[in-house]
Amino acid sequence: MPIGIVAGLGAVAFYYLITVVLQILLTGLAGLTLPIEGTLNPAQLTWSGSLPRLLWIPVLMVGGGLFVGLVAWKWAPEVAGHGTDATIRSFHRQAGKIRLRVPILKTITSAVTLGTGGSGGREGPVSQIGGGFGSLWASLVGLSDRDRRIALASGMGAGIGAIFRAPLGGAVYAAEILYTGDFEPEVFVPGIISSVVAYSVYSSILGFHTLFATSAALANYAFDPERLPLYLALGIACGATGILFTWMYRKGDAWSGSRRWARPWGPAVGAGLASAVFLGAYFAFPEQSHFVSLSSLSIGYGFVQAAIAGDLGTFTYALIGLLIAAVLVRLVMTTFVVGSGGSAGLFGTSVVAGAFLGTAIGGTFHSLFPALVPTSVVAVFAIVGMMSFFGGISKAPLGVLIMVVEMAGSYTVLPAAMMAIFVAYVVTGPYHIYSEQLPSRIQSPAHREEYQNYFLATTTVGEIAGYESEPVPPSMSAGDAIDVAVTHGRAVLSVESPGAWHGALRLSELLKVPPEKRGELHAADLAVPVDLLLPADLTANESLRRMDEQNTDVAAVVSVEGPSRVLGLVTRRGLRAPDSVLARPPATQ
Repeated sequence: MPIGIVAGLGAVAFYYLITVVLQILLTGLAGLTLPIEGTLNPAQLTWSGSLPRLLWIPVLMVGGGLFVGLVAWKWAPEVAGHGTDATIRSFHRQAGKIRLRVPILKTITSAVTLGTGGSGGREGPVSQIGGGFGSLWASLVGLSDRDRRIALASGMGAGIGAIFRAPLGGAVYAAEILYTGDFEPEVFVPGIISSVVAYSVYSSILGFHTLFATSAALANYAFDPERLPLYLALGIACGATGILFTWMYRKGDAWSGSRRWARPWGPAVGAGLASAVFLGAYFAFPEQSHFVSLSSLSIGYGFVQAAIAGDLGTFTYALIGLLIAAVLVRLVMTTFVVGSGGSAGLFGTSVVAGAFLGTAIGGTFHSLFPALVPTSVVAVFAIVGMMSFFGGISKAPLGVLIMVVEMAGSYTVLPAAMMAIFVAYVVTGPYHIYSEQLPSRIQSPAHREEYQNYFLATTTVGEIAGYESEPVPPSMSAGDAIDVAVTHGRAVLSVESPGAWHGALRLSELLKVPPEKRGELHAADLAVPVDLLLPADLTANESLRRMDEQNTDVAAVVSVEGPSRVLGLVTRRGLRAPDSVLARPPATQ
């Protein structure tokens, strides 16, 4: 509950701060008129900008980048970039800890980046803000590391649920976004509670309505199975474009990070390059009141609203070409701004690019099959497209799918969204935009102790001996035995011959043999008996307890079926490192 309240209030403060900075700088100084989301009023869905005041935009963007770079360099490097990776990294590798200054400074730097025209979204920053407050609350009340991680993820979902006005989608998104092929089930219940509370706080202040206003025709949209192949094509296009964006962003991020001047000048340089792209697009594409260039600035949700409302004009091939150009310009500018360390999210750009791509594809199908795809249905392509684009590259298809329903306010779009989002998910394959995501829970350091305890309680030493024990014949020379131990990473070797076991051979003792004698001495000469014998059916957990009692770090494993014989050796290190043990192939004679 407290996490949801603070996340909701933080989202409100972030929203107002962006609005104020944008109105003062882009509207007041640069003279831009930009559309706003959440309305179908044509008067509020117009855009314009003119020279020479427009030339303030490069100055503002570079100045905003310089401000962010200085803050990241001096006080909090975590504020650089989109923020989601930093939150995911905190969950997996930092026990869910986020410094108090991070959500505060992230709010300011993101407002500056977006308010000066930097291309990006507000969802990435607000997820870091919500996650930061969740982490802070957990630390204040003395929660464990496990519960702090859950609080962090719940706060992240609460921020997304509030800012997107999609409480259920935000909660599911928070459980999914940590992995590329798994989810965090413990986040669901607290995440839903936090997200509902955050949404209630946010909407009580800013109004209870969907993020994007939808027409009555869209609200009454009727699903038609004949359109499923068209949504499949939309999913393929979104997946392919998502791969392009992932490749561009990763290349830009790597290039910027490798420059010596990246801190603190990187965000300013990236903003300068982005502003050059903006000016190039402004002069190259003057059509539709410079739609291509102006839609690439800041958040861009007003242009998405215009696409959903059908205010872009008649669907000619020229307009479709402009929409595709706007997608490419937006992706390039976000790569420069966020990839260089600017403080903005990638979610927002995915929404804008996906909506434009969906509108372009829907408009194409409308031109080809006007009876099957009337004008009102193109808006469905826009909504499904914006979430398909992000669902593919974020590897969070379920959360994104639910967001589509919550944003459209209608369950009738669900089959179309299911088709397109999961097709995009499959098309993107191994490509994902967040580098800190892990494949599954078993790879996460957050669950290492949990899985280790499970391993210790359910695995027998007989199983482990087959993986950890490296057998060598008694006739092997000391030099060869050293090579075997080093090659296989063994501290202890098992000296065995058919039908007989001779003892344990420690690497530490082998290394004491003078080099000139290593060819003369054999494994049988150096083998020593092992005091502790463990039955093969004993659990690893109980085996560790007995090793502690005997104060030994090596034990022999004895068979429990048939004639008694030594199956191999186990060490304390091997029992406590199940991942490294089970990754090896079983030892063979």
